[in-house]
Amino acid sequence: MKRTSRRLIVAAVATPPVAAIAVVALIVTAFAAFAADDNGTAGDPAVRAAACTSNGDAAPGLTAEQTANAATITSVAAARGMGAAGAVIGVMTAMTESSLLNIDHGDAAGPDSRGLFQQRDSWGPASVRMDPAGAAGLFFDRLTAIDGWQDLAPWAAAQQVQHSAFSDGSNYAAHYQDALTIVADLQGTDPEATGAQPSSAAADVPGFDMAAFCAMSSTGVAAGGGVVAGAWRGFSNGQILATALCPLTAPGQLLRCDAATAWNNMSAAYRAATGAPLCITDSYRSLAVQVRLRAEKPTLAAVAGTSNHGWALAVDLCEAGRTAMGYTTPTYLWLKGNAAAFGWVHPGWAEPGAGQEEPWHWEYVGSAS
Repeated sequence: MKRTSRRLIVAAVATPPVAAIAVVALIVTAFAAFAADDNGTAGDPAVRAAACTSNGDAAPGLTAEQTANAATITSVAAARGMGAAGAVIGVMTAMTESSLLNIDHGDAAGPDSRGLFQQRDSWGPASVRMDPAGAAGLFFDRLTAIDGWQDLAPWAAAQQVQHSAFSDGSNYAAHYQDALTIVADLQGTDPEATGAQPSSAAADVPGFDMAAFCAMSSTGVAAGGGVVAGAWRGFSNGQILATALCPLTAPGQLLRCDAATAWNNMSAAYRAATGAPLCITDSYRSLAVQVRLRAEKPTLAAVAGTSNHGWALAVDLCEAGRTAMGYTTPTYLWLKGNAAAFGWVHPGWAEPGAGQEEPWHWEYVGSAS
């Protein structure tokens, strides 16, 4: 199975624009039960950002080979009674694994991977994996074997089948919007004959409300105490490129650039008031560091991949001389009186009596860039 994620610019090639919008609305309806926040992925801001980010304006972009392969996947899903829901999951997955190309090789992570879904030897004979219909059949065999697959977000369902390196399914979610468009075009559904709703009605469908789901991506998910957490620029938690971060005046520390600017300004104000810069012990944490800290401090460290440190939006601070910060120590009291002016807050869950007291933990609540 291919472990890397590819991006395509794709479009509805033949369906008239108005009809295409209506058909997409119908497919969204087919996914009504897929976005329950209790599936562990739909509420993840990284997944939300990926699923709701368009690759660009629609323009004819699929080659004849890609179109034929997408059509085969859609046809196999229809033959199995899986409809638009199954078809979109299949097309979305193949877009991620192979760019809808029937690849006859794997990569370093899976040298035996083959075909549209980059299925490995354990999936079946190479002749089946290299046959688009056969590969689609193998994929749907495993998808339908998942108890309650219809109740999962589509990217979560794909991840349970493929077991990619992206545990949150964000690599598949990145192609969700395009897969919707492709399947709508291939099905060529007549909205008047099928009773498809206009796009404005999609938000009224119970369950999976794409409009509301995507509306949260620009600001992230409100966490305890009003803190804004969330993905930005398509990065996953703890997997942000160093080139996308900015240094703090404290050596070796990095944050998202707007947070870094705000922190540096706050530290300068603190220096002007006290004669010394803010004392800091931690800022951005990679996923690997989060895993290590969770193992070392299970009662203090957040579950890996969920920390605001992983979004480069949190710092752990200290008192002068790197002594521990408390709720009555000088720096904490200064921050309580001044940090909000710089966009930094002490989250509610870390306040005294909240059950996880952490006077040293502060988070930036500026809007995502």
